[in-house]
Order: sequence, then structure tokens, then C-alpha cells
Amino acid sequence: MENKKFINKIIVIIGTILIWIPIIAPVFFSIILFISRGIFRFDFLMPMELAFLIVIGVILLIIASIRAKFSWKIIGICFGILVGIFFISQLIAVITGIASGRTEMTTLMWVIMMTFVIIYIITLIILGIAAISLTKKIFKS
Repeated sequence: MENKKFINKIIVIIGTILIWIPIIAPVFFSIILFISRGIFRFDFLMPMELAFLIVIGVILLIIASIRAKFSWKIIGICFGILVGIFFISQLIAVITGIASGRTEMTTLMWVIMMTFVIIYIITLIILGIAAISLTKKIFKS
């Protein structure tokens, strides 16, 4: 029983870290670049580029929540939203031709794509908060 709790703690910690890396990395790299070169650049697309870490983190969080018999619905719902937004935004970019550069980015398309990115990042932050909450519950029990 003690071994199960220890493994669950390791799984939830790794999952939570993997969820927060895509959130923290753009901020971290922006600060490093600003300190070293005096240039401010913020890569707001990095959380979408690091989606593979989110997938691995969510799988670990779902395993940990099932093993601990805690609610995993918020994690699953957030993950579903993230996957949906990721693929819908890519599909729109490919269909409209903005992904290949075949067509120029219009203001309307820019607003639509930025809306997807903002919803993605907000959902990812909610998922990160849910991961921290799950971590607290697992460490309390």
C-alpha cells in the first residue's frame, strides 16, 4: 500500500511539472533574453509547440487520479478542449492557406487564431491549477 502511494506521488509530481513547463518556459526564456541582450521577445505560441509535454503530463495525471480515486473529470475536460483547439486551429490554418503562406493573414483570421491561442493558454493554466490541486490531495491522503 505504501509503495502504491509513493508511486502515485511520483507520477503526479512528474505530470504536474510536465503541464507547467509549457506555461513557464516562454516567460523564463523571455526574462533570460531580456537580461542577457536587453531584448524583450515573448513566444506566445510555445505552449502549443510543447503540446507533447502536455499529452504526457495529462496521461500521468489521469493515471494518478484514477489510482488515488480522485475526480479526473476537470483534467479530462481541459485536455479535450486543448486537443480540440489545437487541431481546429491547425485545420483552419491549413484550409485557409495561412499555414503555408499561400494566402495573406487578414485581420479577421488573425483575431480568430489569437482567440484560439488565448483559449488554449487559459485552459492550460486551468489544467495546471487542477494538477496542483490533485497533487495536494494526493499528498494529504
